[in-house]
Amino acid sequence: MNSRTSIRFETSPSGTSIVVIELHNLNLNKSSKAFEEYEHSLFQQIRSNNELLDLGSEPLIKSYRALHWAFGIDPTKKRVSSEAVLRRVLQGENLWRISDLVDVVNLASAYHKIPIGLIDAAKISGQLVLRQARSGEVFVRIGGEELECRGRELVLADDKGIICYGFAIHDSDRTKVTKKSKQVILLLYGAPDATKEIMDEATNFTLNMVKQWVDCTASEPIRYVSPG
Repeated sequence: MNSRTSIRFETSPSGTSIVVIELHNLNLNKSSKAFEEYEHSLFQQIRSNNELLDLGSEPLIKSYRALHWAFGIDPTKKRVSSEAVLRRVLQGENLWRISDLVDVVNLASAYHKIPIGLIDAAKISGQLVLRQARSGEVFVRIGGEELECRGRELVLADDKGIICYGFAIHDSDRTKVTKKSKQVILLLYGAPDATKEIMDEATNFTLNMVKQWVDCTASEPIRYVSPG
């Protein structure tokens, strides 16, 4: 991993931001019984504070949807990851069991409505850039499904290609975190309505969860803001 992972905004939707946290010396495990009990308590809070039918008018959800519409992505068909996990919780379903880190990220994202991505740092090449996809560019999401881009979509990419489709809709199969991952980049994606205060609160909440439930060391977060 580089001494400090940075984000360059080639396409700069005004008000967007990305917070970067580097996780070192990671030892992934299964989530503990204690975490599952904690998760259940947060589920109760999430369901008490949100209604499934009202999500379309929730300010943060609206902001991410508007951002994706602006870049040619229908957010009712390809949902930003935070809305996807939040909807799952509100529908009474449990979240997936992947690893302690992924489980923490999904829970945190559902709670504060900010999408979070994970990248295996050993699998990236060069600078991370927020840009528009190129026409015909192929993205392979986790699980192997291929998406051919039309040239409008907002994506995060490195020198080899797309590593996050949309503004945190799908992560890349190429850079996915596995049980062998030791150095991981955690990214919180802020839409225009996600103010610095909102992003700071979500970042602190997520970082505290990571420190409590995941065996790793974490860097201090840095927030990169669009110059647009």
